[in-house]
Amino acid sequence: MALAVLVFHYDKWLKGAWDASTLQGKLGIYAVSIFFVLSGLTLTLVYENRLDGSFKSWAVFFRKRFWRIFPLLWLATAFTLLIDDYTRSVKTIILNFTGLFGFFNPADDIATGAWSIGCELVFYAAFPILFLLAQRNKSAFFGIFTLLFAVGIWVAFNWFSTFKTDQAEWWEAYVQVANQAFFFVGGMAIGVFRHVLTRLPHLFWRSLLVISGLCFAFWPIETEAFHLVSGWNRLIFSTIALMAVAAFYNSQISLTGLSHQLFSWLGAVSYSVYLLHPLVFRATHVVRNSFRNNDNIASGNPDVYWPVFIAALCGTLILSHFSYNFLEKPLAKKG
Repeated sequence: MALAVLVFHYDKWLKGAWDASTLQGKLGIYAVSIFFVLSGLTLTLVYENRLDGSFKSWAVFFRKRFWRIFPLLWLATAFTLLIDDYTRSVKTIILNFTGLFGFFNPADDIATGAWSIGCELVFYAAFPILFLLAQRNKSAFFGIFTLLFAVGIWVAFNWFSTFKTDQAEWWEAYVQVANQAFFFVGGMAIGVFRHVLTRLPHLFWRSLLVISGLCFAFWPIETEAFHLVSGWNRLIFSTIALMAVAAFYNSQISLTGLSHQLFSWLGAVSYSVYLLHPLVFRATHVVRNSFRNNDNIASGNPDVYWPVFIAALCGTLILSHFSYNFLEKPLAKKG
């Protein structure tokens, strides 16, 4: 999913446009939704026997989250401020470095794509309470998930009906926590109710995974991104995102050998890939233009497109490897 976001952004930035009806265009929106689902699921699994109502367990949870998230967020935010040619308000800078922008307005992010990190920080703040509720009253927890899902769909049908299709019109509304929370809590629900879900055979889940993938890839929509996040399409793609994660997890698919090593590595560096790929792209852009007399990088010319795309991709993966092993991993251990 992190690579899907990278490919989506690089293609869009190089061409200066994107088509929401393609698989790549759909993943440009819903890969991040799947991030949220995975986040809720994995935290639920990891903290099942670690988080109780004690202050100590909560303190450990928040300390670990802090050391895992903030160092790279600070780095990406600082470099974005350094290379951007416009200034932000002191309030915006403070909210981004403290992570509080997600509580006020995730769209007011500084680092490209950091709106989702702002949402995640809100989800982390709520996670211990939601987790304890799920442990003590699963029906009430499921009721909260249902309510949040209803809110997200209400936004898609009602609030979004007031917007024009231009992304500048609807983006700020789309990234709000209230419109994304059901993905995270839905991921938690997959973990909370997994003992019920795993009673179904692996064949059922693997079939559902294939069906979800096919529906996601071939469900017809118009080329404007607005149609991905509004109306019936929002309901359909959101449901597919939740179903796909549930199906993949319960399919118990096991990788071995080189494929296991590759995907484990990609999983480890995915946070770096997500936050650093815009900075690497901009650096590649600057380096290329310094040798090519400032040719238009968004021309779509293959002579421009592929060298920049491949250089930025390789640069991102290499930088992410070093970021994970020499920045994120040591600091996460410190936490």
